Amino acid sequence: MNPTTSRAPARTLTALALATGIALTAAACSSEPRPAADDPTDTARPHGYVAGATESQEPQLRLLAVSATGETTLHDLLTADSTDLDTVDAPEHSATDGRFLLTSDDDRTTVVDGGAWTVDHGDHTHYYAAEPRVVGTLDGGGRVEVHSSETLTAVTWPDRGEAVLLDRSALGQGELDVTARLDATVLLPTAERLVAASDDRVRVLSADGEDVRAEQPCQDPAGGIVTRAGAVVGCADGVVIVDDEGTARTVPLPDTAADAVPRATAFAARAGRPTVAGLAGDTGFWLLDSREGAWRHVPTDRPLRAVVAVDDADEHVVGIDDQGRVVVHTMTTGAVATTDALVDGAAGPLLQLDAQRAYLADPQDGVVHEIDFADDARVSRTIELPVAPAAFAEVGL
Repeated sequence: MNPTTSRAPARTLTALALATGIALTAAACSSEPRPAADDPTDTARPHGYVAGATESQEPQLRLLAVSATGETTLHDLLTADSTDLDTVDAPEHSATDGRFLLTSDDDRTTVVDGGAWTVDHGDHTHYYAAEPRVVGTLDGGGRVEVHSSETLTAVTWPDRGEAVLLDRSALGQGELDVTARLDATVLLPTAERLVAASDDRVRVLSADGEDVRAEQPCQDPAGGIVTRAGAVVGCADGVVIVDDEGTARTVPLPDTAADAVPRATAFAARAGRPTVAGLAGDTGFWLLDSREGAWRHVPTDRPLRAVVAVDDADEHVVGIDDQGRVVVHTMTTGAVATTDALVDGAAGPLLQLDAQRAYLADPQDGVVHEIDFADDARVSRTIELPVAPAAFAEVGL
């Protein structure tokens, strides 16, 4: 399949808002873009007010990329405009929470605000945009992970077993306000509490990290994700899931597969969905329904280098194989579609997705391939960026 180069604006995203199954109501959300009030203490300010942000009717999706030398750019998928940001340290690792992109080297971690994000209130959703910027740096480097709630952002360095909590409101205003430091290899903030993993156990903590509310055994904790059905922490023999009430339960791997198939040590899914995916070594991938507590192992013809669960009506799962091809599994039918090789299959792929498209960045050619995964893995266009991405995120999710 031959991709084409285009600088035309991305597809209309009204369908994306509908695909989430959440309508904006007139009483709760604005139908037109609106700036925040001048006075943040104004008692008449609208529901969903965020200082310095503009609320819109649809997701403000953007691609945020950092080159191998730290050049940083933001590409707007609605307007096709690109904006250069301040240069950062050369990235060796990266992670994103759907708004912020974190890059790190051996010594420190840099936080870049993509300036677009979504807040899901369950019965309605808010879409925001603000000025993108480089926020600053945190001491400490190495492999990094980031997860956020509406009020907290948790930054974890799993290989060091260290984590910090940042005030998310301050972070959105360009300030790094560290509210707590914890020993953890996984740290997941939820609406009311924290879920932390270390020392062969998962702890459910108060929102400030001070009080332990519950504990659950978890050998060799690695990998975590927050889903609509709770926080998930990977363990040697399965996962621990902490629901919205703070109750922790263990979901073991199937007996028939636990010894023969490698565990997942990382999970990925479209934001806010209950079903997540994780690599099962070179054998294929795991699917975990965190609501039902059900595992499924899916073998693949070739080893995958990345995998993400879309968790839509057709249960699409998007992966990148060791030949650099995008591989789309439609779990409802068993169909598998692939592209031609798009990137170096030996390198760690830079893959992001939303409800309609997957984005695969190519660090060598400096482009991003946009994939319509629901249309037989069709390459809908190829987006040229001002920098070749060594770190990459889709923000506005």
